[in-house]
Amino acid sequence: MQPSPRTIRALGWSWLLIGLCAVPFTLYAAAMDEAAAARGLGTSALIGLFLGGGALAATRGLDRKVRAPAALRLLVVGWITGPLIAAPSFGAVSDGWIEAVFEAVSALTTTGATLTEPDTMPRSLVVWRAMLQWLGGLATLVLAVTVLAGLDDRRAGFRRSSLLTIDSGDLFSNLGRAAIRLGGVYAGLTAAGFLALALAGVSAFEAISLALSGISTGGYVPRGGELTEWLPVPAIAVLALLCLVGAGNMAVLYEHLSRGRVTRRFGDMRAMLAVALACGVLMGLTGGAAAGLAGLLDGLFAVTTAGYRISAPEGGLPVVVLITLALAGGAAVSTSGGIKMARLRLLIRRAGRDILLLVQPSAAGGSRFAGRTVNEAALVSVWAYALAYPVVMAFGALALGAFTPDMGTAWSIAGATLANAGPVAGSAYGDTGAGGLIIASILMILGRIEILPLAAVIFLLFSGD
Repeated sequence: MQPSPRTIRALGWSWLLIGLCAVPFTLYAAAMDEAAAARGLGTSALIGLFLGGGALAATRGLDRKVRAPAALRLLVVGWITGPLIAAPSFGAVSDGWIEAVFEAVSALTTTGATLTEPDTMPRSLVVWRAMLQWLGGLATLVLAVTVLAGLDDRRAGFRRSSLLTIDSGDLFSNLGRAAIRLGGVYAGLTAAGFLALALAGVSAFEAISLALSGISTGGYVPRGGELTEWLPVPAIAVLALLCLVGAGNMAVLYEHLSRGRVTRRFGDMRAMLAVALACGVLMGLTGGAAAGLAGLLDGLFAVTTAGYRISAPEGGLPVVVLITLALAGGAAVSTSGGIKMARLRLLIRRAGRDILLLVQPSAAGGSRFAGRTVNEAALVSVWAYALAYPVVMAFGALALGAFTPDMGTAWSIAGATLANAGPVAGSAYGDTGAGGLIIASILMILGRIEILPLAAVIFLLFSGD
């Protein structure tokens, strides 16, 4: 295998960005007299700067079109090497290397699973892991509108937008422009969320942590305990809105803001709101108005894969329901995990059409989605995605079962990590050993690359471009 120089260069930029972002947090940790955290953050900064700068220097001036094999390598290698660079920063709160890598994978894949309560962590690491989630969310968006959109089936085109403007046969030709354009919108929304949280009575430290995690649907909190015990109700509403926007189609939002026109509607966002409303109504009928409001917010946080919870752990929606909602996921071009709402909407629409044909065989017309006619071949690929998640989840749960006290815990961890909705499983991660943490980390990465490319990646890693 001869890696493409452009692939190495793209990886170099990602490593360099992690290193650069770690620098101010290293200084912050030193100023807060958090010596262990400063050493770990400094190590991540040096590794990122050295490897990233070296990769960029070594590939300077080298140009080669990037086709599907090299693009898929970037997709999987990037999600593996990024956490390895960030892992040393968690050395101060981890018992070993495996635990540190688990924390780094969880942060960068925006999963939000953790072994450490925020109240016991240095303040610099609390906000640093939220920053890693923000970076992981940005990487998810950029890869979605470039690499994954370029590899998408054109007949469905869930991720296709004006941001996918590439040269013939070169999937990386728009990588930088997409990062700048989406990054601007993403950063603007984060800043707006920070200001709204601050106006709602949240301290600056907690506001920046929640804004970074909220827009990336990451689920981290800067303080332990029940969310309702320390976060004002208006701030909870702001956090819910941030998660909803982060789980919405960011490419469509960019088109609205940059072009001032409506090219597509926010169908995925409406579907997520409908799911959350259904959860609220169900809980309201059984427990009253307060339970209904908590159920609505829990449902919204679950389907956006943020995983925050309003209800007490022993009450509210059952964990199996929360995991099911998280597996549904948000929009195709979003920071959320899961199967993605657009795919499920298409399958539901097709099911309705098939039922209509049973009642009225003379009814004609193909399946249409987002203004396109979707043929049978595209529907097969959508079904494959939808079925791959429960299959991988089952294998993951069976593997985790060897390291957890019971299969219920194994299923919770498998579902939450595969959907990149770590907080849904609560504190179950502390019940698994090193082997279980490795499996959970693999499931997080599989969820972030949406599973099916993995088979192609394994083959292409050892083949030519």
